[in-house]
Amino acid sequence: MLLAINILWIILSCFCAYLIGAIPFSVWIGRLVKGVDVRDYNTGNPGAINSIKTFGFGLGLFIMLLDISKGSLVIFLIDQLFSHSSFISQDGSNPSYTLMCLLGPFFAILGHNYSVWLKFKGGQGMGVFMGTLLYVNPLIFIACGLLMLIPSGLFKASGRVSGATGVLSSIPIALFLPLGPPWSGVHTDWLLGSGGFVHLTQGFLVAAMVLAMFSSLLIVLFTRSRRGSTNWFSKK
Repeated sequence: MLLAINILWIILSCFCAYLIGAIPFSVWIGRLVKGVDVRDYNTGNPGAINSIKTFGFGLGLFIMLLDISKGSLVIFLIDQLFSHSSFISQDGSNPSYTLMCLLGPFFAILGHNYSVWLKFKGGQGMGVFMGTLLYVNPLIFIACGLLMLIPSGLFKASGRVSGATGVLSSIPIALFLPLGPPWSGVHTDWLLGSGGFVHLTQGFLVAAMVLAMFSSLLIVLFTRSRRGSTNWFSKK
């Protein structure tokens, strides 16, 4: 009975994570404030970067912060809810917590990239990704941000190539960087090495988000359609 209840909580939490991620702030705020649809301008992508290009830095930055908050909110709610004593087994492990740390951000990014409010189209998921990192471990957040700037600054790479570089590099960084506040609920059954040197939950969480972000790239490759989807290697 307890297992069935935990499974139900996991299913409901994944659904809620998707709905939170699916909130299209750029489209809704653009229509409300400017009376235009961001998807009709520049890259046609309903994300924060295109919002800055279309609406200007002030409103675009506000939309970016809202997208970042979606990622932080999802992982915060998971961290608080599934660390409750009712999910912890007698041996001290908490598989439900660990599983939701992977699935929650994964579904939040899928919600952003395939929003039910936008006929299952969306942005790149970068804001949700960075918002999750900011809560999970600010050190990874900073490292990922710096690794996005290096290709752009030194090699004049496109914004999406720089973004892809930072996103992919964050996986090994997450495995070996020590846990940073405020996230403190990682359980020992997902750590390796002396004193938990390798942080599997942290690394797998980032890997799950990267998989969700690049899932739209596979759609691009198969459908040959660029508009409204993520092509990380285009020069737009």
